[in-house]
Amino acid sequence: MFFVRRRSMTAFLLDYLPTLTSQSVMLSPVAATGIAGLSAATLSTLLGGRRAILLAQATASSLFLLHFLLLGAQTGMLMCGLGLIQMAVRVRRQPGRALGLLYGLTVPAALAVAALSWQGPMSALSATGFLLATLGRWQSEVGRMRLFFILATLVGSGHNLLAGSVFGLVSDAMGLSGHCIGLWRAGIFRSRPFPARVASDQVAA
Repeated sequence: MFFVRRRSMTAFLLDYLPTLTSQSVMLSPVAATGIAGLSAATLSTLLGGRRAILLAQATASSLFLLHFLLLGAQTGMLMCGLGLIQMAVRVRRQPGRALGLLYGLTVPAALAVAALSWQGPMSALSATGFLLATLGRWQSEVGRMRLFFILATLVGSGHNLLAGSVFGLVSDAMGLSGHCIGLWRAGIFRSRPFPARVASDQVAA
């Protein structure tokens, strides 16, 4: 039974990949938007500036909005739209009170979207990932932003799996790798050098 279900899911995913023929390469709209969204999402993880990251993510969200629309994943599509509103607000480092209120209203809007377009676990995972990404976009420090994005990506990958988005899953894998590399380069996962620890211990003594 498990083998049959797994084979069916694989066949479903492969339906959207490019079909090679002797004359041309047929690229479906689902595949085209997925590849473009994947590229923009991967680029966002390689950038160092907060504004640049958000702009690249906005591009990826626009493309994945179309991607999920074509797949019929309504919750994911609407969450991408709300994410675009958030990124438009947070591109400014210090948004005004009105924009801050607009940003906050996207949270109850996301919960309403999940309820109205309920598709079981797929909607629940999409909403949870959106809330984690909401916390990430509000951060002014890139390191904390990346940590929330990692959590959001882990949860969102469940939605992409259930939605049958092979490009979303690849984007998740590359996004996790990119954000982890960014945190490593910033020294988040590395302990302080030995001389620094010694000096700190001497001061404490």
